[in-house]
Amino acid sequence: MKIVRIFTTPLQFPCGPGTTCCSIGQSEEYIKTLVSALEEMGVSVKVHDIDGDGDELLSRFPSAWELLKEFGSGITPILTLNDDVVAMGVPTIEDALTVIREKLRH
Repeated sequence: MKIVRIFTTPLQFPCGPGTTCCSIGQSEEYIKTLVSALEEMGVSVKVHDIDGDGDELLSRFPSAWELLKEFGSGITPILTLNDDVVAMGVPTIEDALTVIREKLRH
């Protein structure tokens, strides 16, 4: 079975609560909706919180970890398909689904 991993960080507002000028991360609702939509495509989905799973990410998923070290959590979500990075910083769920659909066809 194909496995899509989502490397994410909780939604944060570095400029202060309630601001919309800059946010980092994804809401729980966004991740739940993305997971559900990906599962409907017939793939297995695993979600990794980069804040809580840092040490595990380093050893098990070096390609995602290298991107996080270089660019920071602002590039989340990072999507992998069978441990190959296929997208990072996808702005919408539809964009994420399009990328995964294309990769599954090849």
